[in-house]
Amino acid sequence: MKKILITNDDGISAEPLDILRRKLSYLGDVVIVAPNVQRNASGNAMTLHKPVRIKKLSENKYAVTGTPADCTRIGTLTIMEDKVDMVISGINCGANLGDDINYSGTAAAAREGAMLGIPSLASSLVLEKRENYELAADITVRIAKEMLDKGLPPRTFLNLNVPDLDDTEFKGIKVTSQGIRIYERNIRRREDPIGRGYYWILGSKIGGHRDEGTDMLAVSEGYASLTPITLDYTAAGLKDELLNWSLD
Repeated sequence: MKKILITNDDGISAEPLDILRRKLSYLGDVVIVAPNVQRNASGNAMTLHKPVRIKKLSENKYAVTGTPADCTRIGTLTIMEDKVDMVISGINCGANLGDDINYSGTAAAAREGAMLGIPSLASSLVLEKRENYELAADITVRIAKEMLDKGLPPRTFLNLNVPDLDDTEFKGIKVTSQGIRIYERNIRRREDPIGRGYYWILGSKIGGHRDEGTDMLAVSEGYASLTPITLDYTAAGLKDELLNWSLD
């Protein structure tokens, strides 16, 4: 029986966790290990300078006082005793397209799984008005089954984004490249009631480049985007160029 860990960055109370567990249950034993509160945009942060606590809420469901990356590490190495065949992070309540994965706690939890040598998937619903998590879960399970059958290369993970459409409107799955997001460039200074200044970082997404073959374009056209992500950030072309610099 396969062992599957589910986590997220929306917190242990997020409804999509239980929807996904129900749909995944026929593939194996499913354990939920998720942050006790919402931890969006936490990236790959880990809790190193204070205790992390685990609370068992029910059979195979645990809340952790840490980040999504903490949940993957604690869930795999401690709760599941390093007997994990797959990590699935999600279903996230909103998109993780393009540059979003640099900030996303959802992507970070899957990245942590890949760093531990476990086939991992980050799954997100590009949230609109329908909130069709059932569709997102069905697509996630379809990909999970393929991952269990075929595996993934070392130090890689998959990033899935499903458009929030009715089942009849959904067009299918496209394998894509990571696109480019555009964020609001604005930091506002405000004052608290006693006159002390503070700053509010406004990082809302205002658009992106819908280039051919990217996740951004696929989702805008009604397809789910499935993007392979590598942990190796080396810019190979620039590395070759740097060899020609006068560095001695």
